[in-house]
Amino acid sequence: MMTISFDSHKYATRLTEAGMPPALAAIQAEMAGDIMREMATFDHRLEKTDHKIDLFKAELEVKIADSRADLIRWVVGVGLLQVSIITALLLKLVH
Repeated sequence: MMTISFDSHKYATRLTEAGMPPALAAIQAEMAGDIMREMATFDHRLEKTDHKIDLFKAELEVKIADSRADLIRWVVGVGLLQVSIITALLLKLVH
């Protein structure tokens, strides 16, 4: 999680020095601090979501690999069955 250092007092002082009324500068600094905290919280939630997506992706890849293996086994099995049936029919026709 990314930590952002924000000094609201320093921010309010700079605003006041720039000519903003002290009460307005204090409110501006407080709101800016609130926004910074919200951004940090959002960033943390985003990181957790990214982690969940990575886990889901890994699970999905495993399931796809399993399905692919099952499909290959099924195709090979059907192919062998087909060859067996054709062989039996050919042997039946020869005799």
